[in-house]
Amino acid sequence: MFAIYVTVAAILNLGDSKNHGSRRGQHQFHCRRMDLKDLCETSEGKECKDYIPDYERVCKLYRTSTAEKSTTILSSEKVPYWDAAPPTILVFTQNVTVAPGERFDIQCMAEGAPAPYVEISFKEDADLTPLSGNLDANSVDIEKRAVQTLYSQPYAIYEDEGWYRCVAKNEMGVVYEDTFLSIASPQDICENVECPDSKVCEADFDTGEAVCVCPYCSLEDFENDNNLYCGSDCSTVLSMCSFAEEQCKGVNVHHFHDGFCSEFSQPEYSFEEIQQTELEYGDEIQLTCQGIPAGDMPGPEPIIRWYQDWGDDFGGREMLGEGNTLKYTVQMSTSLICVGVHCSGNDIQRRETDIKHFSLVLPTLAPTTTPPPTTTPPVFTPDPISTEEEEAPSTTSLHIPTTPLPPTARADGGAVCQIMGDPFVSTFDNKWYKQDGVCTYVLAMDCRFAQWFVYGRFTQFGEISSLETITVYSGRSVLELQRGWIINNNGEKLAVTVGKEHHFNQLTYLFDGETLTLKFGEGNQIRWNGFNGAQIVTSPDAHTCGLCGNNNGEIEDDFNTRYRQRAEDAYTFASSWGLRQSRACYKNEISVEVTSEAEEACSFIFFHPYILKCHDTVPVQEYELACAQSYASNTYEGWRAECNMLQSYVLQCETRGLNLSQWRQRTKCTPLEEVQKFTIENGCPQDNPPV
Repeated sequence: MFAIYVTVAAILNLGDSKNHGSRRGQHQFHCRRMDLKDLCETSEGKECKDYIPDYERVCKLYRTSTAEKSTTILSSEKVPYWDAAPPTILVFTQNVTVAPGERFDIQCMAEGAPAPYVEISFKEDADLTPLSGNLDANSVDIEKRAVQTLYSQPYAIYEDEGWYRCVAKNEMGVVYEDTFLSIASPQDICENVECPDSKVCEADFDTGEAVCVCPYCSLEDFENDNNLYCGSDCSTVLSMCSFAEEQCKGVNVHHFHDGFCSEFSQPEYSFEEIQQTELEYGDEIQLTCQGIPAGDMPGPEPIIRWYQDWGDDFGGREMLGEGNTLKYTVQMSTSLICVGVHCSGNDIQRRETDIKHFSLVLPTLAPTTTPPPTTTPPVFTPDPISTEEEEAPSTTSLHIPTTPLPPTARADGGAVCQIMGDPFVSTFDNKWYKQDGVCTYVLAMDCRFAQWFVYGRFTQFGEISSLETITVYSGRSVLELQRGWIINNNGEKLAVTVGKEHHFNQLTYLFDGETLTLKFGEGNQIRWNGFNGAQIVTSPDAHTCGLCGNNNGEIEDDFNTRYRQRAEDAYTFASSWGLRQSRACYKNEISVEVTSEAEEACSFIFFHPYILKCHDTVPVQEYELACAQSYASNTYEGWRAECNMLQSYVLQCETRGLNLSQWRQRTKCTPLEEVQKFTIENGCPQDNPPV
């Protein structure tokens, strides 16, 4: 260890003061009088590099001596002495990039019996000498511990850059892992990066990579260009840079004239009639509308937008796109509308004018022909549960028929397992069952190479069991997904930002405002709705086990237990995959009556015209029955169970390539803002929620 105020002369032989009459001698003399802090951390000290051959080595030793180091015992237990083994490194911070002057932390977590000694240092300073001592074979037990060591610097300098090594050792052996710390300024990261169009380079220190982003108008831009400009959207701005900023983001807006926007007159619109006199299912048609500025005060050219009209009872209009022409595939009798969007001027409003309603009518099919989907949702009528008692209520023993999805419908070439609602589970092979247990279970794991594990904790929420958290083990990374879209890493909440992809070791995650997607391993991912539902995706040839089944394409053997036996019922099967170390496991089965209100609510949204487009890809019957059950058992105030179940269905549809992004608006389900508020309020406490 070097003391902060030890002088360079005390550790390096730079010659005596006889030479300090020359310029070089003066520099050497000056460097001799410096303490290590000034030598390594000031610009004046860095000038001594030419006179100190081992400058970088000296400064690394000094920085190591001043680093903040701490060790925390995470867990401790007694185990039989015959369980003794070399340590295992569970978590080690992967390659990191920080800017000069910023704080950095390197974390290493290891487990071993006997308890391991864990140290982080520069790679070249690492001590790989085994711990001395032998285990006493007469001992009854030994201490097994999980230990975390943290190496930190409050501010980074360029001399901190390099390879760091975590060494974990006990009496049984030594293991280590390396990571690289890069010190780079934004200028360093963006050097030689060419961004397209008008974007500029910005350093992303989470990944250590350059990102091209749209520039923002600065205060200097407004001060240098203090004028008024009217845009093509009839908004008045104070600087021309505002138009460049919006255009970079893909917004079709440009400078129209100087000064305030005027009161413009109405444009002239025209359209072309449909050429086909008779339409058939699957026909490709092209529709055309256009508008030109006109009148005494012609304004900017109007924008043409296209909508599909579902009717007021089914969510109103859905926007299809912009432009003078629309190419459309006829799939049902419906109405398409072209709308002219123009601005009015000084009131900064955009006015919409319906130009033309195009009615698309398919011919009536013969009774023997199966009709295509129409805009009228069919009424769901369940089969009687008993032929003797037609009104017998449904209970948790409600049979859910299984309809395996065709192999070609697999998600991105992968298999999908879902946990949703009351809760229900659909396995990778699409076997459906009700999961009434309260416990922590293995949801899915790699049963061939043990490269990843996914655990799910089910707790009692109200009167039913409910999925509360998901824990992912992949390689040496462990992340827990909690309610409220929280990602927990060993007690530390990771940053979650809407629309930004984050990286954690070899894992990546992205939150779109409604679903948190975590990617891990080779093509695996979890999509978490933040409250009680999840989708697990893995490769089609993965050999899995757990509550999600074995992913072999056959539903008959999905109830194979942990002990390789075939279970007769869902609870016995699930119990075999329960982890009982931390809490008791029990069955939480309740009987509920599936009312006509539940059936009608679920039938309405699952047979909404907007949802019909997915029925051929993802069979809807299982979801609708599970929806009615979840609706009947729902006791969450402010929670619509039918919309929660529809979200799971939409996830399955979108995973298989269909776009149903407007499902909430079209089906009049709970607005996303209200769902976000409910999820955050009923989730784990957090200081900075993602929404």
